[in-house]
Amino acid sequence: MQNHFQHLKHFSVALSFLTVFRLPWHTMTIVAPNELARSFAFYPLVGGILGTCCVLIAWGLSPLFPPLLLAALVTASLVVLTRALHLDGLADMLDGIGGGHTPERRLDIMKDSHIGSFGALALMLAVVLKSAAIHQIIANCSWAALFIAPAFSRFGMVLLAHGSPYARPSGGLAKPFLEAMTSRDLVTAGILLMLFSLSFSLKLSLIFIVATVSSVMTMKRIAARSLGGITGDVLGATNEITEVILFATAACLGGSQAGAAFNF
Repeated sequence: MQNHFQHLKHFSVALSFLTVFRLPWHTMTIVAPNELARSFAFYPLVGGILGTCCVLIAWGLSPLFPPLLLAALVTASLVVLTRALHLDGLADMLDGIGGGHTPERRLDIMKDSHIGSFGALALMLAVVLKSAAIHQIIANCSWAALFIAPAFSRFGMVLLAHGSPYARPSGGLAKPFLEAMTSRDLVTAGILLMLFSLSFSLKLSLIFIVATVSSVMTMKRIAARSLGGITGDVLGATNEITEVILFATAACLGGSQAGAAFNF
């Protein structure tokens, strides 16, 4: 019984941290690093909730809006439901990498709350590419992709966080809970991801696994070379870039003969 309560508590932490949603009993304002670390296990489940919201919004508004505008509204809903948390990380990371010439300078730029030209361009490209891909997914009725892509992109954050060194020697907001993460959190996240995604499409899940791992490994190399490790902003950027890749992959597959198997 105690274990079930702890799991529910960790899920509640993940839900409130990654989205605007709050469970009725979630009243914690300060969360211990180990509690945040345990919440990593439930990131894919939270992503699945976001994916379900995307599908419900697309279904509910489809009689009212043309496909292109509908896709933009689905993308906007993801931004609102996540409080633009990951987009902020994407903008900060691109500003740092684009504006600095040393890891130290890049990390300093990333701490600046003001957005620069590289960050603004990254935000624009992420929103435009995501909207275009979702438009094609809706046109193909490839609903499975909308359900599971946010779950895979959030698993990407868990995969990157596991075993990656923290970039800031002096520490940062994300360092304590990143260092408290364990292999058990990663395995649990993977199991929950598979239980959710395989209920929609085996083939698409396998393709998304390859795409997610490739995206995460690429981001890990970029972060190591440019920053000396990862930060919370790098995790957010990884989620956004992975999500764009997954939606774009599904959009391309949906129009092919193989992609027809992914329609839900």
